[in-house]
Amino acid sequence: MVLSICYIVFVAIIIAILPNYSSQGPHEKRLLDNLLNLYNPLERPVANESEPLLVTFGITLQQLIDVDEKNQILTTNAWLNLDEKNQLLVTNTWLSLEWVDYNLVWNISDYGGVKDLRITPLRIWRPDILMYNSADEKFDSTYHTNVVVRHNGTCLYVPPGIFMSTCKIDITWFPFDDQHCDMKFGSWTYDGSQLDLILKD
Repeated sequence: MVLSICYIVFVAIIIAILPNYSSQGPHEKRLLDNLLNLYNPLERPVANESEPLLVTFGITLQQLIDVDEKNQILTTNAWLNLDEKNQLLVTNTWLSLEWVDYNLVWNISDYGGVKDLRITPLRIWRPDILMYNSADEKFDSTYHTNVVVRHNGTCLYVPPGIFMSTCKIDITWFPFDDQHCDMKFGSWTYDGSQLDLILKD
């Protein structure tokens, strides 16, 4: 009987103190409140409006697995499908966008050692990068993941997506043919004087 009462008291104490130790809690909350209180996600995050915001862009594809001659489909590790009949390139890929938002900078020591945050892309500015030669009716088929924001303002956004693009396929020299399919990405609303898209190596 005494043992069960001690057990209940022990569990109650653990439950009472657990929230204080389960996350960075109050520091992260205070930081988010301070950063986003007056933040406008429609405002391009530059200190000087006459200079472009640099955005580093990367895209990742995987290996070739199969070529189906009958159906004229090229399949790669669930990352790339090439449909010759419809002249479409379908890719399952990760985009990588990185930029610096001077509005999202903080001193680590002021916030209990918090070095980075994960913020929903709806709360902060992010580049409106789309595929120009999309053959998909949805146009933007990325899954909107959180943006990782580091204390120095560096923002990393890596949304996975399945992209379908137009592709002119020529099999005149099959099986010795090479196919070249372009995926054209760019900002939908910003020109080069406002956003400079740099391809990551």
